[in-house]
Amino acid sequence: GNLAGAELCVHNSRVRSWAKLPGNDFVVIGGYESGADAAVNLAKAGKQCTVLASTATWNVQTPDPSTELAPYTAQRLREVTAAGFSPRPKLLAPLRVLRVERAAVEGFNVIAVRKADEHHHHTRLRSPLVIQAEDSTTCTPGDTCPSGDDCANAHEGSELTVHTSQPPVLCTGFKGSVASAASHLFNLADESDEAKGCLTGAPLLTVDDESTKVPGVFLVGPTVRHGELSFCFVYKFRQRFGVVANAICCGLGRDTKSAVESCRKMNMYLDDFKCCESRCGDAC
Repeated sequence: GNLAGAELCVHNSRVRSWAKLPGNDFVVIGGYESGADAAVNLAKAGKQCTVLASTATWNVQTPDPSTELAPYTAQRLREVTAAGFSPRPKLLAPLRVLRVERAAVEGFNVIAVRKADEHHHHTRLRSPLVIQAEDSTTCTPGDTCPSGDDCANAHEGSELTVHTSQPPVLCTGFKGSVASAASHLFNLADESDEAKGCLTGAPLLTVDDESTKVPGVFLVGPTVRHGELSFCFVYKFRQRFGVVANAICCGLGRDTKSAVESCRKMNMYLDDFKCCESRCGDAC
């Protein structure tokens, strides 16, 4: 969704050189690939930063590589958060950033709300990233915290304000291709819809991947979503091609029984989501 005060931030895609970015203390909004990359580059440029993330992605490992940090990114993040490295970025999660405001005196305030604690299943392939704070300051609900303070002890639902003298770095991705070019053809999910979190803004589709707004318009490819399930990788979204083709052919009065059966035998006809993990983006 749209972040109130986003115009006060600098988008990570517009940063040409992290080392030449004015200032030495930053707040990074977003904790996936672009947010972790920003944190790594700022730390290696000798700049302190605090990452505000909706999910502790640095500790997540799921069956779906699209919902966790790439191994290379995770390794780079471990390097700059290791003991002895300075300045170490501070990683705060789970927080949902609500808005960015100009501070009364100078700088900017980033207002976030503490989300419910998350429980991640770890395997021998990825152990939790141990964050070693350089100070023991704890943020309490309602306080205005200097950039970098540890807000981990705040309770669920409490608002936290993190101050930074520099424009916050926005690392929340880009507007989707459907929203940019075809919003007149599709209804888009918001926070009140079935799609939550990273799936907010996804096109709303029927069980056949047909637009719920304009009948006869179908969607294929990496932007296909169903509830909390994402089909963003080719090995996933290609399994929906047959479903769309079947719907179109049936609409034209064609017999598709044999073709559908052939696709099923090759595991290329995914119309039963019961086999899918129930979490955002997990693999089918």
